[in-house]
Amino acid sequence: MNAADTINTPEKTKQSTRVSSIDAFRGFTVLAMIFVIQVAGYTNLPLTMSWFGSPPVSTFKHAGDAINATGIGLTFTDLVAPFFVFIVGMVLPLSKKRRGAEWWKHVGKRTFLLIALGVIYISLALGSTNEWGGLSYWWGILQAIGVAYFMGAASMMLNKWQRWILVFVIAGFHLFMSMNFNWWLHLGDPSKGFWTIANLSGDPLRPLTIHCTPWASISYGMITIVGTLLGESLLSHSHKTIITQSILIGVVLCAIGYALHLYDWPNFAMNKDTVSASYAIFTSGFSAITFLIFYLIMDVAKYQKWAWAFIVFGSNALLGYFLQPIVRIFAFALGFKPYLIGLSGWYAMFIGLVWTAVLWLVLLWCNKRNIYWRI
Repeated sequence: MNAADTINTPEKTKQSTRVSSIDAFRGFTVLAMIFVIQVAGYTNLPLTMSWFGSPPVSTFKHAGDAINATGIGLTFTDLVAPFFVFIVGMVLPLSKKRRGAEWWKHVGKRTFLLIALGVIYISLALGSTNEWGGLSYWWGILQAIGVAYFMGAASMMLNKWQRWILVFVIAGFHLFMSMNFNWWLHLGDPSKGFWTIANLSGDPLRPLTIHCTPWASISYGMITIVGTLLGESLLSHSHKTIITQSILIGVVLCAIGYALHLYDWPNFAMNKDTVSASYAIFTSGFSAITFLIFYLIMDVAKYQKWAWAFIVFGSNALLGYFLQPIVRIFAFALGFKPYLIGLSGWYAMFIGLVWTAVLWLVLLWCNKRNIYWRI
């Protein structure tokens, strides 16, 4: 979402200011996203153990990346996507207030562009490999964010309690469809290649499963709707209201999500691959608690300088995300490919941090020259 979505402070009603904690939370999320994408192909990463019932796996990889993976579990890496769509929901009330009558036109344009840019991003990011290369109708995280964004925006036609009901209706519907219809979560033949312009003999359904199926994206939409509920509390300008709502949403949804995770194991377990109901509910609550930490430090205690590195990413998130494949193409062209692939252990972590720092410097250069990409 646009980092310029703002609220007015009670003291200066004629001026607007960023919500510092949202920018920092968004920046932390994008930074984490860039780092875990870089280390995704590395092996023997640290902090390997069972996370919420997963097979042993590093917390810097998805639970579904474990050997003999079932998809069950929740690592730090599995929190990145929920964090982002939760933030999308949080800024929707601020965006709606700021844009007024033009808001719905903006929603339609942004939804379309997120889905279209998602296709372009995956084609850029994966086009250099033989298996994935070529243009196709990929369905990845940006497309899922587009669906979640639209669902969050549409939900704001409802009042608070109607939205809470909608959250659990979506969770129940997703759970029902997941349990009874295989096509809801799984498409195509994994033994075949992906259909692309360069591989017309590939499976035509597999490009729709890069992140999750298009319809399973409604579970991310549920997280965004929860985000709008917390986002509305920001309009109150009341620390007490914002803190209370964050704690309430965080504790209640974490408890419900974890209880569902344990009930009728493994059918209801947290699973990022299928965006399971327990995963969406628990990570919604965890997102609220994480935001609260940023809010208490930055907007209540007014300690803000420490988060400057995060805000570099948070204020220009879309450009930062798209810089990954672009900078990688240049790095490979300059002969750095052997130093960036096939790594393992703590050295791989170090290179992942170096890569993230390089992208941070490139984005800082763009920010200082007012080069922003917002849709």
